[in-house]
Amino acid sequence: MRVIIVGNNVAGITTAKTIRELRQDVDIIVFAEEKYHYYPRPALIEFIANKADERSLLFYQEDWYQKNRIKVNLGTKVEKIDPEEKRVLVNGLWVDYDALVLATGAKAFVPPIKGLPKQNVFTLRTFDDAKAIKALIPKAQSAVVIGGGVLGLEAARAMKQARPTLSIKILEKTGSLLSRQLDNEGGSILRALIEEMGMDIHTGVEVEEIKGATQVEKVKLKDGTEFDAQLVIISAGVRPNLDLAKESGLKVGKGLVVDANLCCNKQTMIFAAGDVVEFEGTTWGIIPAALDHARIVARMILGQDSAEYKGTLVSNTLKVMGIDLTSIGLVNPLADGGYEEIRAKSDDGRVYKKFVLKDGVMVGAIILGSRKEIARVSKLIKDGTSVEGLKTNMRRVDFDFSGL
Repeated sequence: MRVIIVGNNVAGITTAKTIRELRQDVDIIVFAEEKYHYYPRPALIEFIANKADERSLLFYQEDWYQKNRIKVNLGTKVEKIDPEEKRVLVNGLWVDYDALVLATGAKAFVPPIKGLPKQNVFTLRTFDDAKAIKALIPKAQSAVVIGGGVLGLEAARAMKQARPTLSIKILEKTGSLLSRQLDNEGGSILRALIEEMGMDIHTGVEVEEIKGATQVEKVKLKDGTEFDAQLVIISAGVRPNLDLAKESGLKVGKGLVVDANLCCNKQTMIFAAGDVVEFEGTTWGIIPAALDHARIVARMILGQDSAEYKGTLVSNTLKVMGIDLTSIGLVNPLADGGYEEIRAKSDDGRVYKKFVLKDGVMVGAIILGSRKEIARVSKLIKDGTSVEGLKTNMRRVDFDFSGL
């Protein structure tokens, strides 16, 4: 049996690893457009911050692939899929498969900003992106990060660690930082903590133009404000890589549409995993979802069970600018949805907790500045356990659910 996997990201390599763990007689071939073996994308931040080198960035070294007989073709693009004949076109040659996994991931989204493209304006999605940013940091006096999400804030932190004297401005279109993971109060607390580190944050602003002859010199906002910049990172989210799926006639929407078995074409054994997946109208773009997808796909390909994907609980445990942050489930519910919100904050404003309840059951939580309660709170949300009798205690910032 031959399995071809397109993409050597966390979804693709975890699929390959799981297949090998379950069966030793499968021929596993991975095609990867990048010229590097799999690395976790969050590790790019540590590389920019001079906390990791190229070798330590790689999740597995070359001998691991050899030992597990996983053949990875680096710098190799799959040009076309022929679903009817169950084959892919690579370097002008057709390669047959028994099962195909599309783990094509996502690409950085660049908003329609006037003046692009320009030199020294980057997105941060690949190792080559990180190398180019890292090389420019010692030469720049001022940097601008467009986007106040997780990646934007972490990129700013990495640049500051690499060069503490670098002037950094963070520009966020919405009124608050981390608008997906935090509410307004949590965003305000996080902003104050980050500003203590010497970052200049502007929320509720929109970039109109990147100015300069051939390379960036200034960033202009729609209100006319201009900031000097010799280095710009655009962190405005990602979009699934759908070109190959579209050209192959597979169903796409926001992502590559799959059923509960992560299959997009049962007759021709085509599956999908990772950031490219759209299931029941949702795309995830988070590592836990990619891992869920990979493990189900591996078992489906081998016919070991008919595991069904039911979605992944959106849970992010991060260290943003060195500040612990966990965001789980529904954290910004609709005002008229019958939800109850319980908040607690430390006297010094450095720890903030918010719990979202529906009919006495916790459905979402924000824990900022602490890590003690993460496992217990995650389990309460996942299990749907009633916390009706704990609501008074949950208003105390030092309550940690340790008695449960």
